[in-house]
Formats: sequence, structure tokens, C-alpha cells
Amino acid sequence: MHKQHAVITIVVSRPGVMQQALRTSLLICPAITVLDSAGDGLTAVRRIAAHQPALVVIDANLLPEEAEALIAIVKTSHTPARCLVFVQSQRHEAMMTAAGADAVMLRDSSAGELQAVLARLIGLGP
Repeated sequence: MHKQHAVITIVVSRPGVMQQALRTSLLICPAITVLDSAGDGLTAVRRIAAHQPALVVIDANLLPEEAEALIAIVKTSHTPARCLVFVQSQRHEAMMTAAGADAVMLRDSSAGELQAVLARLIGLGP
């Protein structure tokens, strides 16, 4: 049986129940290993540099400008990660797509949608 490699992931979300909920929701994909969390963009940059994750998941509770800047930094790093960004509105969805996010989801998307997007991002689905 073929064993999948762990997809090292960092979650960027303000500390609290939403960060914990996001970390828990990523358990839907067994290949993902959440290695660390960051509560703001600056902390995220340091942790991304230290861990070089394959996936960065950014929550909608960051300011849109903070998320845009973080995406730009991730995409220009030595080992760019895939970026999944949750947003609160379709206007923010367009902003994050333009900023270079690999996938953007509305915050109230279903678990099935999340599973499909994660599978696509880590190469397990269409």
C-alpha cells in the first residue's frame, strides 16, 4: 500500500475558537499535517521561513490587506507554498485571487467543498 507524504501546513488565524475550528476542519484530509499556527501576518512570515510548509491556510479573520501581503511574501519566497485563503465576501474573493492565492473559499463553504479544494491543492484530486 502506498503511503502518502505529509503535507506540512501552517494555519494563519487570530488565536481563539476560530483558529481551533480551522485546524480541526483540516483533519478532513489525512495527508495534511498542521505543524504550526500564527495569529498574525508577521508571525506567519517567521514561521513560514522556519518550517517551509507546502500549504499555508489563511483565515478570513485577518485583514484583507494583511492576507494580500502575506500571499505576496509566500509566493516570492525561496520555496513558495500553496495558499488557501478563506474570505467573508465575494469582493474579498476577487482580491485574494488577484493577489495570487491558489484557492479562495467563502468562510461558510461546506466540508465537502473544503475536502475537494484541499485534494486539488495537494495533488490528490482533479
